Amino acid sequence: MDARSFTALAGLRKATEHLLELQGSDGAWEAELGWCPMLTAQYVLVHYIVGRPIEPERSRLFLRYFERAQDREGLWGFHKHAHPHLYITTLVYIAIRLLGVQRNDPRIKPAYRFIRTSGITNIPSWGKFWLALLNLYDWRGLNPILPELWSLPRWIPLHPSNWYCHSRLIYMGMAFIYAHRFSMPMTPVLEEIRDELFVEEFDMVDFERSRGRLREADLYVPPTLPLRMAYRISRVFERFHREAFRKRCLEKLLRQIRWELEGTNRASLSPLNGLLNIVALWLQNANCDELSAMFERLERWVWEDEEGGARVALQRTPTWDTGFAVQALETVPYVGGVKDAQRRAADYLVREQIRHAFDAFREAYRTDPRGGWCLGRAWQGWPVSDCTAEALLGIILGHSASADVSVIERAIRFILQGQNRDGGFGSYEARRTQMRIEWLNPSEMFADAMTEDSYVECTVSCLTALSACSDRFPELLTEECSGVINRGRDWLRQNQRKDGSWRGAWGINFIYGTMFGIRGLVATGVRKDDPSLQQACKWLLDRQRDDGGWGEHYSGCLSGHYVPHCRSHVVQTAWALMALLDVGDSNWDAITCGIAFLLKKQERNGSWPKQEPVGVYARSGVLDYPLYSQYFPIHALGLYEKQRLARIS
Repeated sequence: MDARSFTALAGLRKATEHLLELQGSDGAWEAELGWCPMLTAQYVLVHYIVGRPIEPERSRLFLRYFERAQDREGLWGFHKHAHPHLYITTLVYIAIRLLGVQRNDPRIKPAYRFIRTSGITNIPSWGKFWLALLNLYDWRGLNPILPELWSLPRWIPLHPSNWYCHSRLIYMGMAFIYAHRFSMPMTPVLEEIRDELFVEEFDMVDFERSRGRLREADLYVPPTLPLRMAYRISRVFERFHREAFRKRCLEKLLRQIRWELEGTNRASLSPLNGLLNIVALWLQNANCDELSAMFERLERWVWEDEEGGARVALQRTPTWDTGFAVQALETVPYVGGVKDAQRRAADYLVREQIRHAFDAFREAYRTDPRGGWCLGRAWQGWPVSDCTAEALLGIILGHSASADVSVIERAIRFILQGQNRDGGFGSYEARRTQMRIEWLNPSEMFADAMTEDSYVECTVSCLTALSACSDRFPELLTEECSGVINRGRDWLRQNQRKDGSWRGAWGINFIYGTMFGIRGLVATGVRKDDPSLQQACKWLLDRQRDDGGWGEHYSGCLSGHYVPHCRSHVVQTAWALMALLDVGDSNWDAITCGIAFLLKKQERNGSWPKQEPVGVYARSGVLDYPLYSQYFPIHALGLYEKQRLARIS
């Protein structure tokens, strides 16, 4: 055994021991899914709107988080390495002021200057919406968000039931609130904030003309010509709509909101729509019994510690993290406790499978959730195709004693629901309409946000799980699964780029997508000397850096092109190595150099340091999966060690 191999084995053992220490008593690995300060700011704003004061200790921790989330200029964006964003900075500024910080406080002076220089009327439409709620803007300055859209015939492609679930649920809450035109009663602190936000007198602002003003640097998806025309039509409709019809539409929306709450144990799909649902029900009845339960569930999204402060996560990720952790541990030899950890994790996953559907899931435009797993825990109620697939793989590898055949069969049936007509798989559900309606995207800040798509990651996770089930449980839906796998493999081949790569949708970006693309072809039986696999490996090898690692910049998610980072990243290096090792690439020297990079970056306790986030949402929202840097390097090191031993023998 040479010194480098011995070092790799020692590093793998230390990393595995550290990962085992992170496993919870229930068998899960769990972390927050970190995003930008927007959600935490909205949490503060909603508490102020409905009159629920935040206790001093929680306020202190929120302020600590906001301070740590600032960029070098003292401003806020979608993440610390992005350009400052008027929408994010404004919401955080207002939240900090509502938490008791004075205007002349050094922590917010840069934000004060930035907002006034940028012009508050140029804030994106979501910002205009929240400002209007707080009486810091006029509702006349918004393009209408019509509740009547939900009363269109379902067969029309523009019906919200055909939208991507996050978008339709966010705009469902916004439409209900918009129709009420509620604005907070003016208070002394709101009066001060008004004066701080606007250079001119509030009463002198031409809000109707400002509805289309948007700060160019905040735009990722500018309103299209068809959308601007739709806005004009909606403004005319808003002037002449019938109140009786609107009342019926609002009643329907309220039922939809209540169904969303019923299907998620009052938590909602995420804080993005959950906070809006709280405001909507509060407007309907400030003494509503459900509000207390909703605020209680809202706390499940809050993460709190002294170092990072208190913040609202976009999601919790125990299913996702546990499934991948079990798979990483499967590659590990010679470490005690691994099999027991896998079994406990698999038992946890079995317990978190959704076994029952709430009565109104069809009326709520939902697919049948039975058999699926959520990104987080089952109480969230919104299962995802790839989370289900990775959980299923974790259960199979973990040899759960509590997993009978019915668990596997339910999971397979749920996965099959997610395949699109083109052979790829969506995330929460299959695509509802074949008409592309991205031109309708009103968010201005997020792309690919209007319909489910076929994603390489979701497709590969599902194909990998179905292939494993076909091998392990050939009596379960074998013929049906075979056709699904073949169509999915064809989709993968068709969507490989000419240079050999695949573009990811949920990670940064081409390295992530290519890792999954290779994994999918291998899992579905493609020979390792297949030209598609060899071309993909060449693409990865061509992007290896001089230090042996790989690094890709998040800006490529925005441009649609590979953009190298100025330094290598541990997680992206692990992804590239996993892909090359899956194929058994013959360039062993390049693989060994990549392993050496991982070992060089490893810390004494076996972990790896925190680097830039490598997840992404809707192209522009960079997400932080904290445990990626723990189990993906283990997976790469474990595969390396297995193949090293095979080469020796």
